[in-house]
Parts: sequence; structure tokens; C-alpha cells
Amino acid sequence: MRTAARALLCAAALLVVPSTASAAGGAWPNEKGIQHLHFETAPIVVKPGQNTVDNVVVPASEKPKVDGFIIRAKPDLQYLNGKVPPVDVIHLHHGVWLNASGKSPASPFGTVEPIFFGGEEKTVFHFPRGYGLAYKAKDTWILNQMIHNNTPNRTKVKLVWDLDFIPAGAKLAKTVTPLIPLWMDVRRGWGYPVFNVVRGQGGANGQFTFPDNEKTNPYADGNVQNEFKMPFSGTIVSAIGHLHPGGLRDDIDLVRPGAALPATTSCAREATDASGAHSARVCVRATAGSVKDSVRIFRSQAHYYDPAGPVSWDVSLTASRPDWRVHVREGDTLRITSTYDNSHSSWYENMGIVLLYIAKGDSTGPDPFTKPVDWQGVLTHGHLQENNNHGGSQAVFPDPRKVASGPVATTVDIKGFQFRPGDLGLLSDGGKVPVVPEGQSLQFHNQDDSSFEWHSITTCATPCNRSTGISYPLANGANGTQFDSGQLGYGPAGLSPAVNTLDYSTPDNLPPGTYTYFCRVHAFMRGSFRVVKPGS
Repeated sequence: MRTAARALLCAAALLVVPSTASAAGGAWPNEKGIQHLHFETAPIVVKPGQNTVDNVVVPASEKPKVDGFIIRAKPDLQYLNGKVPPVDVIHLHHGVWLNASGKSPASPFGTVEPIFFGGEEKTVFHFPRGYGLAYKAKDTWILNQMIHNNTPNRTKVKLVWDLDFIPAGAKLAKTVTPLIPLWMDVRRGWGYPVFNVVRGQGGANGQFTFPDNEKTNPYADGNVQNEFKMPFSGTIVSAIGHLHPGGLRDDIDLVRPGAALPATTSCAREATDASGAHSARVCVRATAGSVKDSVRIFRSQAHYYDPAGPVSWDVSLTASRPDWRVHVREGDTLRITSTYDNSHSSWYENMGIVLLYIAKGDSTGPDPFTKPVDWQGVLTHGHLQENNNHGGSQAVFPDPRKVASGPVATTVDIKGFQFRPGDLGLLSDGGKVPVVPEGQSLQFHNQDDSSFEWHSITTCATPCNRSTGISYPLANGANGTQFDSGQLGYGPAGLSPAVNTLDYSTPDNLPPGTYTYFCRVHAFMRGSFRVVKPGS
């Protein structure tokens, strides 16, 4: 998971501090004692089409040289010439920087402490003035990265990240209260913590919330992965969420059985962007003494710059404001839920993660069961240039519905980033659409390198023949024909996106018609087949 953490906090980010933030509760100013450090990896070879997860030990040259406090982190992904690659070409799918020498009570990685993380939403990590993440030069860091190459071309990149850092020897360090990371995850404990959202299923109003809208209990074994019971009291001072395309929000609620809410009205803006626009106020009223054991304390809200809506990485998420604080007690339970749009498309391998930072023993924050907490956050950047290619602007392949039928096919081989037969790229060269008799399946077999060239067969709306971008094509098969193979290939069980098989068969109950599909790992790969009645 470590890849996205660097890529996601991209260079064009800016911190928005609301006017309500006081000097005492605001962001760190650029004051004496703060160092602005830049780090980057050695060149990383990215294989054609790779989408693998990798773990590497971070060398001493890629960390601060002395003990101190990290107060801000902004990672990114670059070509070796310093340019940021377009997200539809190369991007960091997700990533986590981990301190193998640290300990976090909420870590899903055993005793290893997550430091910061991210995805292609590129949120900047920043802590409020007076707080920082304690760092030891002798600590062992591990970077868990997942660099996604959307092309069949080999390339080289580097991960870069900027840290604002206060050395332990600086006078300013004496003013810093250390923070402990708390990892909240709807799939806590999974090596690859994902869930699927099928278009139009399980949710209301075009939205699907995990785990609430799952048809079957995802925690049936009794391990409630989206909850964490606090082992100590303290004040949470920072929170940052992570979502994949289609994601709308991550919510953090505090649960305290038998707790009563105050008689008041709590209002928060449900969404805001860097200009303060695109916002809507949401108010919750409580009657004096009413018992409600759960209260909202934070929401990481997605704002999409993509004109097509919540369908791509052209998005920014809200992080907590510099003046935001929440006091929690020992025995309280933190709960996370994650909501995705399910009206535009199906979304596979989704994540719902929030990283909270708490000052143990700190009692300066308000108790949310005594005083309402404004869970509104702020966006840390606007639209990024690397997200400019949304795709879908013009037809680049023939419309398979207008192409003649070929012979009956029982198998399709995936080789050289093409579907044979049926690849849309071959139709303009005299290719024909393969035929499948009604009531039968079509089997796919991945013949590319199964260790990193993973492919999916994912239904898209016919003709699915327009230009590739970050929001085209989509998993939006029409008329109830949505299906997905998962990523055909091999990887460590439970630790990679691969489904550990090379074969997939389409449903055998598809009605007659022309169907189109794409590889959601390499969206330029498109294919089609035609179901016909026997004898026609």
C-alpha cells in the first residue's frame, strides 16, 4: 500500500486555513527552527503494465538525519526529469510509510506504526501548531508502494517527498507535543484492505456505504474491522482520509454507550473547496439529556473537479482543520464507514481509510458528547494538471455493434495487451466480432506475464470505443450485464490485487446482443463479443 502515499500529496497542494482558526489553534507558521527537507528515491524501474505491491526499506539518505518532529508531509511521483506523469499514464495507486521501530495501538500491521499514507487524491499531511510526529534517526522505515503503469511501456520514475521538520535540538522542539497515529480502516487487518461496490446495488440515493449496505455481514466472524476501542484517553488533533475513484466520504464516529448529547444544534459544511464554494450546511439537533451513544467527529469529504462527477482521480479530499480537536476517553470506540457513488459505475477494490493522530493524555480538546464538534474539513489542493486527460472525447475504435460477426469462439487469449479475438483495436483491420451461442460462456486466459501484467475483463457500456482517460471507460455495463473478472494473475495471497488465477468465464445467461468490456488495469485495452441465439 505504500505507493500512493508519496504520489498522493502532489506538488500543487495548498493549505486552506479557515478564518475561524485562532493563532493558538492554527497551522505551523514558517518560523525559526523548522527545516524544509526534500527526499527522493533512486530510479524505480516500472515494468510494462505493472500494478504490483512492493515493500522496500527506506535508506538513511531518504530520512531526516537527526531526531525530531515531522509536522508536514507532501509526497509525489515524478519522472526522472522531475515532471509529474499524467495520472492516466503512471500513478501511485496507494501507499504507506511505516515505522518498523515504532508501535501504534491501532496499527493493522502488527506492531509496525503507520506514519503517513495516501492515494492519488494527493492530500497533504499537516499537523496543527504545537504538535508533531516524533521521529528517531535510528528508526527503520518501510515504504509499501503500488505504482500503477497504465501502459505497455517500460519506464523509470522516482518517489519524492517534502517534510517540514523540527530537529530535537532546536528550541522550538520543546514546544511540540508528540502524536500517536491511529489507523482506521473498514477492512482493518487485511493485507489488501478492499471491498467492491456494484452499480445500483445495496445502497439508496445512488450511494453505497460500507459496511452498512453490504448484503451479508462482512464481519460475520466477529472481527468488527471498522471499529477500534481506545486503550487510553487523549485529544485527536489531526485526521486525513483515503478513498478510490467513486468515493464520496469517509466518516468517523465516536461511540460511548449510554452517553447523552447536549441540547444544541450542531452545524457543519458537508463540502468545501479551496475557495470556500461548493458547500452545503448540515445541521443535527439534539434534545437535552437525549441518549445517543454515537456522534460524528470527522468527515473526509471528496470534491471532484472532473466535470463527469465522482468517476476519477481528479479529486481532492478534506483533511481536518488546524483548529479541530476531539477529546476521547479510554474505553470509547472509534468507528469508520466509507461511502461510494454507485449510480455512475461499479467500483472494484475500493478502500476506506482514515489516519487519526492523537496526543495521549492531552485533555485540551472538547468532549463531543458535551460540546458539538464541527467535523467539517478543508481541501488541501485544487485541480491538478496531471488529471487533465479525462478521456471519452472522440471515438478511437470502430463501433462493434456495426461490425460483422466472426466465427463462434469459446476462448479469448490475452496476449501483448490485446484480446484475441475481439480486440476493438483489431476491428479496423478487418477483424470481426466473435460469436457466443446463447446459454454458453466465453473463457478468457491471460497469457501475459502473470507476475505483474494483470488484466481484468470488466463490462463497459457499448460501444466503449472512445478515447482513454481517467474517467473513461467506466465499469457501467448496461441492462444488468455488469461483470468483472478481478485482476487475472498471481501475487501473494491477500496482499495483492491479483486473484491468483489466469482464467475467467463470462456468465452463461447473457441475452443476445453485442457486449463490450475493458481492462480496468489498462483502460486502453477494449474488447467485444456477440451473444446470438443458436442457429442464427
